[in-house]
Amino acid sequence: MRRPGPQTCEAKVDGTWRSISLEEAKGVYAMAPKRCPACHGAVMLTGTLTAGAPRNLVHRVAHTGCPRDPKRYSGTSSLHPRALT
Repeated sequence: MRRPGPQTCEAKVDGTWRSISLEEAKGVYAMAPKRCPACHGAVMLTGTLTAGAPRNLVHRVAHTGCPRDPKRYSGTSSLHPRALT
């Protein structure tokens, strides 16, 4: 499983999953479904509304197989059990 950059996620745009920055996810694609690029689990974005403030990607349902969640990561990468397709 590939390891994407920390400031990206995927958004469903016109029926296709596109890799986008977290800034785009909060702005341009705010209403689009979003998923983790590593495990394809549904995610939400956290952070302040202040321009330039850091954004964070948080799984809606925790998953131990995602390297993007170091607190829960088991060491073995796998797709989320509720992966978005």
